[in-house]
Amino acid sequence: MSNISLRSQKLESLWGAGPTTRYPQLRATYAALFQKIRDNALDAELNRILPFVPLQALKDAGFTALRVPVEFGGSGATLTELLALITELGSADSNVAQALRAHFGFVEHLLSEPESAYRTKWLIRLGAGETAGAAAAEGGGSKRDQFSTILEEKDGRWVINGSKFFTTGSLYADWLTVTATTHDGQTAKCLAARRDPGLDIVDDWDGVGQRLTASGTAHFRNVLADSDDIRFGNVAFPYSQAFFQLYHLATVAGIARAAATDISEAVKRRKRGFSHGNADLPAQDPQILEIVGRVCSSAYVAGAVVSSASRALQAVYDSTEDERENAVVRAELEVWQAQDQVLPLVLNAASLLFDALSGAATLRSAGLDRHWRNVRTIAGHNPRVYRTRVVGDYAVNGTPPPEQWRVGLSS
Repeated sequence: MSNISLRSQKLESLWGAGPTTRYPQLRATYAALFQKIRDNALDAELNRILPFVPLQALKDAGFTALRVPVEFGGSGATLTELLALITELGSADSNVAQALRAHFGFVEHLLSEPESAYRTKWLIRLGAGETAGAAAAEGGGSKRDQFSTILEEKDGRWVINGSKFFTTGSLYADWLTVTATTHDGQTAKCLAARRDPGLDIVDDWDGVGQRLTASGTAHFRNVLADSDDIRFGNVAFPYSQAFFQLYHLATVAGIARAAATDISEAVKRRKRGFSHGNADLPAQDPQILEIVGRVCSSAYVAGAVVSSASRALQAVYDSTEDERENAVVRAELEVWQAQDQVLPLVLNAASLLFDALSGAATLRSAGLDRHWRNVRTIAGHNPRVYRTRVVGDYAVNGTPPPEQWRVGLSS
C-alpha cells in the first residue's frame, strides 16, 4: 500500500463519525475500492485516463444501487449515508463522484414516484447495476422557457432530436435521462439508451477542472424513447434542487479531504527547509503545521456541514404529504446556506496548501492544482450568489425559495 494510502487512512479520525450506526459497515464495503480509485487518481488526471474502469467497478460492487430498495437488489441506504459515501468517493476522485450525480438523481426521482410498472422496471434495472447519465442542459443559444431538443412521434414511435451540453456521466452510463420539448410546447422527460445508433456523445468538455467527467455534448438523431417512460410536465422530485446542490457540496467536501491528505503527506516527506524557517524539517515547523491544520479543519467543517444538511434532506424524504412543502423549504435554505460557506472555505483551503510546500508544489506532476480547479469548476454550476440572496430574502421578507429554475435566453 502506498504512503498516501496509509496517510489517508490515518486522517479518517479527523473527519468525525458517520451519519448512522450502520455506516461504518456500509463504508467498509467500499473502502478498498475507494482506496484503489484514490491511488490511481493522479495518474488518471495527468494522463487523461477516463474513468471507465473505476465506474464499472463501482457498478459491480453495488455502489450505484445504494439507494435502491433491498427488494429491488439495492442496499436501501439513507440519503445521509449516500452523501457521506459520496464525500468519501469525492476524496478518492471527484471526477468519478460527479460522473454519478445524474444517476443518483434518477434514483431519487424513482423513489419519489408512486407505485407503477415504470417505477418497478427501472428500480430493478438500477438494482442490477445499470446507470443513468444527464441530458438536460443545452448550449448558450437555448431558450429559458423551452428546450431546442425535440421529442416527437414519427411513424408511430417517439424519437428524440437535438443536442445537449453538460451531459455529465453520460459517456459512462447505460441510459440518458433526457429533457425535451414537444411540438405543442410541453416539457417532457424520457430515457434514451446509450448504445442507440442515433446517439453520439462527444467528449469535448474543456473546463479548467473536473476534466474527466465527460460533461460535454450529446447529439440525438431520431433516438428512440419508449412511450411508457415518457413523463410530461415538470416531474422533478420535490427536493431535487436541494439534492443536486448538496451532492455537489458532498463532492467538494471530498476534495477538501483529498487536499488535506496530500498536504499532510507532502509536508511529512519534505526534507528541504528554509534558513529562515522555524525548524530543520518542515514536518517540525510550527508555522507549516498550522497551515496543514487549517486545511484539515476546513475539510472537517465542509464534511460536517454537508452531513448536517443531509439530515434536512432525509427529513424531506421521510415527510408526509402535509409536511413536505415546509420540509422542502427548510432543506433548501440549509443547503443554500451551506453553499455560501463551504465553497469559499474549500477554495481557500485548496489555495492555502501551496503556502506549506513552496515552488515544487506547483509542478504539474504533483497535481495539487487540480483540487482548486475542481472546486472552482463545481462552484460555477448554478451560481451560489443567487442562493445567498434567496437566504437573505427569506430572513428579511419571509420569501420562500423559488420553485424549479431554468437557464437560457429570455426570449
